[in-house]
Amino acid sequence: MAKIEVPPGYAREEWLDYVKRGRRIMRTKSASNFEMGDTLNEMLEGRPRGNGEVSRIVSLFADHIRSKESTLNFYRYVARAWPAEMRRLDVPWSVHARLAAVPNRFALIREEPSDELDPQDRGVWHEDAALRARHSIPHSPNTPEERVGQAKRLLRATEDAADAVAQLVDRTEVINRAVENPDFRRAVRDANRDRARRLEESVRAQWPETTDYADGPKLQGHSEERHPEPTTPKVNYRETPTAALKILGQCTSFCVSMQSAVVLIQEEHLSTEELEAVLDSIKKVRAVCDWCEHAVTTGQTDMDEQLVRLLDNGGDDQ
Repeated sequence: MAKIEVPPGYAREEWLDYVKRGRRIMRTKSASNFEMGDTLNEMLEGRPRGNGEVSRIVSLFADHIRSKESTLNFYRYVARAWPAEMRRLDVPWSVHARLAAVPNRFALIREEPSDELDPQDRGVWHEDAALRARHSIPHSPNTPEERVGQAKRLLRATEDAADAVAQLVDRTEVINRAVENPDFRRAVRDANRDRARRLEESVRAQWPETTDYADGPKLQGHSEERHPEPTTPKVNYRETPTAALKILGQCTSFCVSMQSAVVLIQEEHLSTEELEAVLDSIKKVRAVCDWCEHAVTTGQTDMDEQLVRLLDNGGDDQ
């Protein structure tokens, strides 16, 4: 049997007296709600049920007693769910209301532990206990599962949930704990893939890829009106050597891919290390392009030592 805790500043008998008076008030309140429900059910006994007759009677009655029709209908529902002989006078009406839809409510309401003011061992019930009994989220969650459940209920809207998650990024201990969960890592990875795919589709829709090697791709921010491009020599694809066509194709593919990648990277926040790695790769590409131009124009394909070191060592040697 649970022992009632007495707060500081009260004698035990004084506090127990207050608790007894409070419980008596709660019983009186519960009894009045049941009495109202019983009165409504008695008043409607044998009355016609079709054509909104019941609703008109309850609405008129609510107006006369200065109450709400919805409130009175709820009293009726709870009173029907709990016949007089199955009700517990020492249990609040709110508990009966929460358990009204539970099939085994009659047995359930008699199974809770008691305290020292419950000598008949009939049990201590409150609204949160009733909510837990019907597997609902209590008003004051105690366990991690209940707290998470309440948070999910409050953050039912996608926008609110997304904002809440985003505001947790400054709590590194939370993020570090979350990434240990493989399901969380998988969800983040899948979300990043979906986001990249959507951005790429958006880029392609705004700047369609071109397969005209002679004209070359039209890059973002380089419209013909503002930045006219020099005329590119036309080639006869049937007569042009395969190696030349391959270079033209590789250059076009690179330009189009880089256009998409640059648009995507504008949406990211790069760390110092990531930015340095990107700039280092661009430096390599620039050096390779210079070498390709030299090889095509002179026929000499040998690389100087600095270019070899740049490509082999990741650009550590300048």
